[in-house]
Parts: sequence; structure tokens; C-alpha cells
Amino acid sequence: MMIETTDLAKFKNRTEKSIRHLAFVEAKKDHGQELMNILFNTIVEPTRREEGNISFVPHFSIDNPDEILFDEIWIDKESIDNHFKQPYMKDLFPKIEHLLAKPIALKAYREVKVSDI
Repeated sequence: MMIETTDLAKFKNRTEKSIRHLAFVEAKKDHGQELMNILFNTIVEPTRREEGNISFVPHFSIDNPDEILFDEIWIDKESIDNHFKQPYMKDLFPKIEHLLAKPIALKAYREVKVSDI
């Protein structure tokens, strides 16, 4: 079953301030599904409801089922900062730290515009 992960109206109206945020999460061997269950049940729906969220899409790696990617698009940096202040984000790490193989890697990108080329 697919979940609704992108607000298409917000996506069409994204601006040069919009940010793609990638979160790379790796579980200890054979704990990827357990980690995804916690992440999915804890943060996906409330994050999707955040005003500044455009897209929040969880992925399993094809090569390694213990690697998870969250591909996110936010209206702006302030929205991302606000996201990490939410109670479900503040309370997340103690729930998952025992399952992590390494620290979560966060990367931020901006979309290439024609004026960039």
C-alpha cells in the first residue's frame, strides 16, 4: 500500500527557499524493518501535517534493507528548524538509538534553477 507523501499544491508552489533534506539512517544488521516500524509509526504522519512540509518519503535501500532514506522537501530552513523542535522529534532518539549502526547523516540541498546554469 502506498502512502500519501507529497502535498502536490505545495510542491508546485515551491520557491528558491525550498530545501530538499535527506536523512540517511542505518540500522544494525537485520534491524531495518524494526527501525522503519518505529520511525513510520512515530514521525511520518505528524511530519506530513507540519505546515512547512512539502514531501516526506521514507525509502528502504535496494542494496541493503538495513539502510533507510527519508527524502524530504521543506518550504524553507525555518520549517526544518521547527520540525526538529516538535515533541515527536525530540523524543525519537531514545526510542531508536539502540537500533542504529551509525549516526544519522543529514544533508540539505537546493533545487537547480535555470538561472544556476
